Amino acid sequence: MTQQTLSDFVATLEKIGQLVRISDERHVNDLPAIMEAHPDTAVLVEKIKDCELQFLANAYSNRTQYASALGCKPSDLAQEIARRGSRTHEPVVVATAPCKEVILKGEAVDLTRLPLFLHHQHDGHAYLQDTSVVSRDPDTGLINWGIYRMMYRARNETNVDMRNDSHKARIHAKAYQQRGLDMPVAVVIGGPTLDKIAAMYSVADTDDWDVLGGFYGGPAQLVKCETNDLTVPANADIVLEGHIKTTEGWIFDEGPYGEFTGTYGGGLPRNCRLLIDCITYRKGGIYQHATIGGLHPGRTDMAVWNSTIEADIYSALKNAGIRVLDVNLPGNGSTNIAYARIRTVGGGDAKQALAIMLSCSRQWLPKIAYVFDEDVDIFDPDRVMWAFAWRLDPAKDIMILPEQNVLPLEPMCNTNQPPVNLAKVGFDCTIPRVGGFDRLSFAACHVTDPFALPQGGPTALTEEDVTRNMEAFIRGAPRSWFDILSHFSGQPYPIVYRAFGSLRHRLGRMSDERPAYPYIFADSCFVDGKGGTS
Repeated sequence: MTQQTLSDFVATLEKIGQLVRISDERHVNDLPAIMEAHPDTAVLVEKIKDCELQFLANAYSNRTQYASALGCKPSDLAQEIARRGSRTHEPVVVATAPCKEVILKGEAVDLTRLPLFLHHQHDGHAYLQDTSVVSRDPDTGLINWGIYRMMYRARNETNVDMRNDSHKARIHAKAYQQRGLDMPVAVVIGGPTLDKIAAMYSVADTDDWDVLGGFYGGPAQLVKCETNDLTVPANADIVLEGHIKTTEGWIFDEGPYGEFTGTYGGGLPRNCRLLIDCITYRKGGIYQHATIGGLHPGRTDMAVWNSTIEADIYSALKNAGIRVLDVNLPGNGSTNIAYARIRTVGGGDAKQALAIMLSCSRQWLPKIAYVFDEDVDIFDPDRVMWAFAWRLDPAKDIMILPEQNVLPLEPMCNTNQPPVNLAKVGFDCTIPRVGGFDRLSFAACHVTDPFALPQGGPTALTEEDVTRNMEAFIRGAPRSWFDILSHFSGQPYPIVYRAFGSLRHRLGRMSDERPAYPYIFADSCFVDGKGGTS
């Protein structure tokens, strides 16, 4: 798979019907409403007043976009991400790249070249919201890149939100702080969906550029930075180079911001400063912004978390011996709700699956988990609610795990500073395997499909012929009404029903053959499999 440029990526989105293109010039203050008006597709604004860059948003916000990037079905995202994340390829460094067409250093560094705007009413300032921060572990030398938000402070200065103790950039920053050093970083703004998925996926003790190559199926092409020893993907349109002032500590106000939860989070966070040493970009390039928050929190670019957490859960369940079929984090659950479809074998499979789902992801999500049998389509909200309604015993099937890790922006924690914890809950919506339950009592009833006609078409029969043949058919073996209708498919239904009516008073039902309880000639209405009455 090739390493897409942003221009190629936009062309792909348009080809699959996932792009709205706006050609007339717009003001930056128009952009939030434009994003909110297009929650289900990407939007490209080609001309921004007072800005030379184009604007792209909502470009990795739904399962269709992810499936296109990964070349799989939307229901198979977790499996495909886990498969690609299990392989690696070492990168190659190229001499130059389009992001080097414009290079700004020193006094020329000016973040107002970017389209800056107030996304949500109570945001602390304008945000660079689709930024993949590249940092290096000072102990191992391994590269990490991950998505972090950055609040504007001055023409060459932002904040960086690093409050989650599980995130590698914070871990690296703490290590630099202990050494009394500031942390060099490179910031890639925007990128194709595949890059975003790879940035959210992590493999222990593995360089993230090797992981990125695994998602490509070949070496990632990188280009060196201008002012530090880091590298960035060669398909980048915009790159910021700088250093996070870890020596100052987490002391500067940052936020609030309309989070991916659809809320503002708690209070006024404290974070580090980032000083920008250099900006490089492609002439007329694309500035990408993530559509976080708003009134469509489940359909934003932070949905990339959903797919990568799905992959975390899928891999963990599989490694634990659970026969997992699908994992789904529904968009309207804002990453905090997860469903798994499994094939139960052991009596404790469902409860074990719930414990894993609630604790396995390094992202500390989800907070709420549901596990379902293999006959439940976990991508169909109606079937999920049906199983929740009829396959859950509130006294036995609700599992609460106390004091679990959660994100600091979780409003129920009542603080925005780590460390925090909160209880998590799981719901076992599977048919019990222990306790002698009749599994057929839980089966879903499906409507009948049209009956196939006999090859060559039906032979016209009289009512007497149908009655005689129906009697012979039922005497041959107990028959359900479905069997009878199928056998006489193509005959006029009034004849079939009248023929059955003429036999009905001599027929009983097999009371122990569920779920159809077929008809049989008998002297009683209820007959068991031994031929006796019941």
